[in-house]
Amino acid sequence: MRQRRTVVFILAVLALLSALVTGRALLYNLAYLLGLLIIISFVWAWMNMNSVRFSRTTRTFRTQVGRPLEERFVIRNTSFIPTLWVEVRDYSGLPGHYPSHVVNTLGPKAQYSWRVTTICQERGRYQLGPVRLSTSDPFGLFPMQRQDTQTRNVVVYPMTVDIHRFALPVGILPGGDALRRRTHYITTNASGVRDYVPGDSFSRIHWRS
Repeated sequence: MRQRRTVVFILAVLALLSALVTGRALLYNLAYLLGLLIIISFVWAWMNMNSVRFSRTTRTFRTQVGRPLEERFVIRNTSFIPTLWVEVRDYSGLPGHYPSHVVNTLGPKAQYSWRVTTICQERGRYQLGPVRLSTSDPFGLFPMQRQDTQTRNVVVYPMTVDIHRFALPVGILPGGDALRRRTHYITTNASGVRDYVPGDSFSRIHWRS
């Protein structure tokens, strides 16, 4: 595109110089036409770039491996001049997430939207964005770019598996079941009550009795 613009500039200068030397009206008209083309192309590209609005909506910022992450993107043209094309290039770090898109022929005051659904493959914390917008005039003389630096973070947790009919193990320590024998552990189970005998531990005395 830069090479094309350079050629148009050179032709405009050559036409103007030739018109000044020869005085021919045809060369003057050609120089004016090329100059007008350059001005209109620049204004068109500048207005297209500054009138385009971009937005993205993420359904959730927390998900799991194996589950989908869905995003919705919207491009709006706020001017009365149509935009022939807008390239949206996304630089997100989520593996397998490719929301980059090219929007063709966006009319005056029109908008275009698309959805991207990605199955999360790896756990971790990933950045969504930034985005670079690119557009140009109808003749491709003045390509312009704009960076949308807004970023968001999404957290992907490890995959979980539902366990059905999981039998809990029976406790083997005191308190897990009824013991029918003496134990060295202090428990809440009592098999009987007897009178105090000198030498018994104070921890085995039931003071209310």
